[in-house]
Amino acid sequence: MSLWLSSTTLMRPSVPDWLELLCQRLSDNDETLKTVEMTHQRIDDNCARALAKALEENDVVNVLMMSCYNMVDDGAFYLGAVLSKHVSIKKLQLRDLRNSREATTFFMALQKNRTIEELSLRHCVLCSQSAKFLKEFMANNTVLRELRIVDTQMTGSTSLQSLCDGLGQIQSSKRLYLVNNDLDRHETQCLNRIASSQDLQEIYICENQIGDAGVLALCQGLKDNQSVCKLDLRSNDIGVEGALALQELVKHTKSLKALYLANNDLGNVGTEALVSGLQDDGCVLERLDISENNIDSTGAKAVAGMLMTNGSIQELNLAFNSIGDEGAAMIAGALVHNTTVTLLSLKRNSISNQGALAFATQLPKMRGLKELIMTKNYIDPCGAAKLLDGLKNNMDLEYLHVEEKVSQPILKEIVHWIRLNKAGRRIFRGKNIPLTFWPFVLARINQDTDAIFHFLSEKPDVFQLPYEAKSTR
Repeated sequence: MSLWLSSTTLMRPSVPDWLELLCQRLSDNDETLKTVEMTHQRIDDNCARALAKALEENDVVNVLMMSCYNMVDDGAFYLGAVLSKHVSIKKLQLRDLRNSREATTFFMALQKNRTIEELSLRHCVLCSQSAKFLKEFMANNTVLRELRIVDTQMTGSTSLQSLCDGLGQIQSSKRLYLVNNDLDRHETQCLNRIASSQDLQEIYICENQIGDAGVLALCQGLKDNQSVCKLDLRSNDIGVEGALALQELVKHTKSLKALYLANNDLGNVGTEALVSGLQDDGCVLERLDISENNIDSTGAKAVAGMLMTNGSIQELNLAFNSIGDEGAAMIAGALVHNTTVTLLSLKRNSISNQGALAFATQLPKMRGLKELIMTKNYIDPCGAAKLLDGLKNNMDLEYLHVEEKVSQPILKEIVHWIRLNKAGRRIFRGKNIPLTFWPFVLARINQDTDAIFHFLSEKPDVFQLPYEAKSTR
């Protein structure tokens, strides 16, 4: 019996040509290679070993994004060991680390890293053991500013607890994303601890169905937190009780500037409860998203009442509700008095030409609104023409979104008046403006012939030299 080995049998396992080229560039410290993205290639053990060896010789790359779908213990160990001491990589994104054993191996090695500033896990599985090592990584890292855990399953009774313990020890983290991680309304203690972190500035807990109980826990933790400025709770089955808790939060917090509650179940009662907290003089909230919350004209009336007194909201999203023509009319009337709201979305709200007419009538009196979104409603060319009439006498609106099916002449004229507003049409109407100011205005619009023509029509006297100047010529 004889044994024959080809010349390639004893060679190292092959890797794809694209990875060979990439590893060569990494080994050569190619200065143009700052970001390595391999999220669409499935990295197996052979690829992971080759990549780890190349990264060991590299000190240029600062962003690494990769899919680990085919990687098992060996590849996870080699790659984790290299990344544990790599100092140039600041952003690390891992996808498809689905086997808990591989995740444990990887994070056991990675826990020694001290320089990663952003860590993102997508479509991964965290068991109690791997979460424990992730906690150690967070506890040892003093520069971690952002943690993203998206579409990741947390298995084991202590995995979320370990994550919260790790978050409690981070002194630098600013942003936390927990998106679609099977959290529920029973994780109240963990949610309370997350909200209590004094360094977090942005919290995104979306698509987790934490319900009212989860919101109550978050608000309890945020009560004494003066650092969180953005709270995103989209798609969490939040109802009236959660809205009441948020009412107290927005009424008393001095840091929260943005609140996103899209795709929940506030309804009219929850909306009334929430916006009553925004009528306080001390409210600082600037962005509010309550789209897709089963709000009709009754809820719109509460929103309009809030707008009459609120002086902080700048962006308001009411899209995908059912406020109808009556609700649109009430909000339009409120915006005559409110000058702080600059963006309003009423997309898909069962608004017809009557609601468009209500807005068109009030548009000339509005002084703050810059962007109005009215798409996906029942506004036909007649309604759009009414909005155009209102726009002609409004000199502040810079974006007006209507249906694309509206006739082209109307759309063209809307664009014309919007361009004039962007060019500063209100200045053209000003009185007692020094002549020395107009060259700056002309410089601003010198590429817009429509604006120049309008300017000359409004201010022909600017180009007329004073009599004294003419007489000296």
